[in-house]
Amino acid sequence: MTRPVRTDLFAGVPEGPGEVAGSDGRPVEMVYRAATIHTMDPANPRATGLWVRGDRIVEAGDADRLIAAAALATGSRPRVVDLGDATVVPGLIDAHCHITLLAYLLTGADCSQPAAPDIAAIQARLASQAPGPDGWITGSGYAEYKLADRRHPTRWDLDAACPDTPAVAYHTSLHLGVVNSAGLRALGLDETSLDPPQGWLGHDAAGRLDGRLQESAALDLLAANRKRFLDALDAAGRAASMSRAGRHLAALGITGVADAAGEATAFGALREAERRGELPVRVTAMFTYPESGWLRAAGMTTGFGSDRLRVGAIKLWADGGMNSRTAAVDEPYLDPPGEMGLLWYSQDELTRIVRECVEAGFQVGIHAQGERGIRMSLEALAPVTPAGNPMRHRIEHGGCFIPSLRAEAARLGIHVVSQPGFFSALGEAYFDAFGDERTAGLYPFASMAREGILVAGSSDAPVIGASPLTGMRDAILRLTDGGRLVAPTEAVTAAQALTMYTTSAAYVDWAEDVTGCLAPGRFADFVVLSEDPLAIDPARIGPDLVRATILGGALTYRRA
Repeated sequence: MTRPVRTDLFAGVPEGPGEVAGSDGRPVEMVYRAATIHTMDPANPRATGLWVRGDRIVEAGDADRLIAAAALATGSRPRVVDLGDATVVPGLIDAHCHITLLAYLLTGADCSQPAAPDIAAIQARLASQAPGPDGWITGSGYAEYKLADRRHPTRWDLDAACPDTPAVAYHTSLHLGVVNSAGLRALGLDETSLDPPQGWLGHDAAGRLDGRLQESAALDLLAANRKRFLDALDAAGRAASMSRAGRHLAALGITGVADAAGEATAFGALREAERRGELPVRVTAMFTYPESGWLRAAGMTTGFGSDRLRVGAIKLWADGGMNSRTAAVDEPYLDPPGEMGLLWYSQDELTRIVRECVEAGFQVGIHAQGERGIRMSLEALAPVTPAGNPMRHRIEHGGCFIPSLRAEAARLGIHVVSQPGFFSALGEAYFDAFGDERTAGLYPFASMAREGILVAGSSDAPVIGASPLTGMRDAILRLTDGGRLVAPTEAVTAAQALTMYTTSAAYVDWAEDVTGCLAPGRFADFVVLSEDPLAIDPARIGPDLVRATILGGALTYRRA
């Protein structure tokens, strides 16, 4: 019989980092009792109790034994939190998202589907949105193939909604955005403008700029406006912005993220939130290549920082995105016909940049989605990757990982940080772009595991929602947003899916010594779930299971 849910379930749990020590300064002793605790520690995989001292785990094991052991060690009974039939798992880690972009875009209009089912709804949402501190009206999240109109908005659509103020609607991929006429003027663009390096400008049939910005043109605007947004806030405002994004992630069971493609201003905002005790997730900041110079000069290479905020990999781009049809593929896309994507660098340029970063002491993560992008990335990494890949270099995304590329990645020991949640959020577009046969080869997680490639889970949020539990479900089921199954032979087990978002994600982020599993000495980072994700129907795995998130022994989220 299921016990009733108690309203005081988390009574006595520290509410913040200042409460993990008692009034006498000694760390608080806690023992959590739960029906099932999946520790992800191979030496001790399951438990019913978790003994926490301050912000660290003492031991996982039988709850009654741990209560007695804690009392014996301290001379007094520990606080005991009975979680009833709940399941506890390690804090979930998103190994590639964009917390600082999320902080920025959360202040804009939601143009995603089904919230905005057509272009008229996008227009209405933008028209009701006030300009942000960056001076732009911003919306994000639309996918043209989900709109009733089945097309991208144009500058003229946005002009009708926002005639005088610069406005932008970002595609869900973030590799594409549409700006209005005022936005084009603000960017200094007109019909005589040439495509920027690593990007291009959209035109209509008459040759006029239609407002579309792709690849670097969109990504540069996004980065510039994020910086303007943060620069316009005072220190407290910047910290509050990061804290809001962090709380959003904590509500999904997330205790750690890698912030892909960061820069100095965004890192400063995260640092301010950390300094004020307002950063409710651990952040590994992946900086873009242009930022590597000042990092080197300051002696801040991979691993520099604190347990809450530190420097990770240098992020490079080999190609674009599959949903924006800019990933560099071997065969042309079916829609639009003939397109083969875009490479950001020549092979020699990418190889030189990778060597420069590695020799400076950085781990490298390369965005690569299409076969050509992945092939170029592996070729660039090969000369600087000794056996075993001691610097833990990574391929970000890795959509078109065909057998020959998997064999090379396995030979080099290169890791892959991928996004299973793309299936349910974006999957239908893959069939439009590639057809049935090629789509079946995308994100071959089971094959990667068999061939010895470590795959870490992530979301790429705000490209899609950040829920790791949704990603787990999609890694198991591989169902698109239209209900189509993508290569069931590439499905992983629930245990493998949980590994992707715990121990594997911690490893690629150089954090496995402090988080990713519930073992002695690790931080007390864990999630309380209403049901066991390894035992229920995978279709039921999702963010609604999260009852509480605990970081370093303190609550960062509890369900109301």
